[in-house]
Amino acid sequence: MPTTVRLNTDLEQRIRKLAAETGRSQSFYINQMIEREIDRIEWEYAILRDVEAHRAGELKTVSHRDLKAELGLDD
Repeated sequence: MPTTVRLNTDLEQRIRKLAAETGRSQSFYINQMIEREIDRIEWEYAILRDVEAHRAGELKTVSHRDLKAELGLDD
């Protein structure tokens, strides 16, 4: 899918240099970078969504004590 991304000058130059030195396209490296980071970014935003849901009282939580009792780990 064609798309447009604004890169800062330093990053653009680094990608251009890497592509020129390796004979690969800039698009190849940009895709690699996105593929390597998207899982981490999705994971981070999922945590932030859960934090907001918790603050709004929309997330069911269980206390440590209740969880230990449910799992039969009471001392």
